[in-house]
Amino acid sequence: MAAKKLFACLLAALCAAALWGADSAFIEAGKAAARGADLTFLWASDTHHQAETGHGAQQELVETLVSCANGIGADFVAITGDLVHGNKGRESQLKNLTELRGWLDGCKMPVMPAMGNHDDGSWLIRRSMDSGEGVGIGELVPKEDFFGAILKGHEGEFKTDPKNPYGGWYYKDFTKAKIRVIVLNVIDIPYIPEGNGLKYYGQWNYGFRQEQLDWLANKALKFSKKGWGVIVMTHIDYGSLYLSAIGSEPGVIPANSRIVEGLLEAFVKKEAGAFYSDTEDFEAKVKYNFRRNGSNEFIASFSGHRHKNLSEYVAGVPHVLISNIFNSGAGGFDLVAVDRKKGTVSATRYFKGRAPELDRVFVTGGAGSKK
Repeated sequence: MAAKKLFACLLAALCAAALWGADSAFIEAGKAAARGADLTFLWASDTHHQAETGHGAQQELVETLVSCANGIGADFVAITGDLVHGNKGRESQLKNLTELRGWLDGCKMPVMPAMGNHDDGSWLIRRSMDSGEGVGIGELVPKEDFFGAILKGHEGEFKTDPKNPYGGWYYKDFTKAKIRVIVLNVIDIPYIPEGNGLKYYGQWNYGFRQEQLDWLANKALKFSKKGWGVIVMTHIDYGSLYLSAIGSEPGVIPANSRIVEGLLEAFVKKEAGAFYSDTEDFEAKVKYNFRRNGSNEFIASFSGHRHKNLSEYVAGVPHVLISNIFNSGAGGFDLVAVDRKKGTVSATRYFKGRAPELDRVFVTGGAGSKK
């Protein structure tokens, strides 16, 4: 019995050493990348954390993300949506968000989350209607409650929309790199009661509404000084051209995504004008004027949702997707390094027990070709 216990302890120690070796190798690779980069961040998506069932990313994986970020000295950590799984009700959603936030609080740098389609709990509401249970719309976790929980105590780290401090659209300036990271909320939908349920469910309906679009056009993309660039993050890529190019499922293109796409193109070209939308419940009129903008570089866009590693160029700008963090075959998280002098964005993948791998390098500045 003693021999078996000793063997089990030795085996556990060897496994821990092997895992630490992989973590250490990733940290060293990250430090090397950071030395030549203007901005580095750790990027994960679709954690789908659910403590009750053990689904999605749990404590060990999240704390590995945190320790790697701290070890590398990254500028920030990004999680592009679906932080929780969304099918156990409001109390469960908020409890899981709070637990996840607690682990992420170990980060020595800002954590920038986006809202995903699993995060508002509408999956449970619609499913319960179909089954006849009818849990009611009181189980919703609207964007204000989601961001109130996940940004609690960290609101001052970001520039938000004063009219919608928990709307889910915000940015942070990294002044040394002259890079502004903009987070958009694709679950910016109206919760309109209809029958015993809702007209729109964040699980399946996505979009950008007037206030977020105005903020993007007149705040987030405005620069008085020269030399700045922007990075955009959201859960579902807003680029309709890109979505169609990779064979997106019908109906997934967010409402008013063409306005977001158009604003970013106008930002790059320093144009002025207006965009209009007559989409029901997403009507918008957005005026923009970038002619006097000091800066106009759009570096890259990052998103999740598809649970796949995908990429494409839209108007010369890399749009990059990452798989869910807990995927046993293609998951993990990336160290992203932005080198503005070379005009590249590189991504090095971490996955438990594997050597770090530089798997994707993109050309920025409109070159539109992957190295």
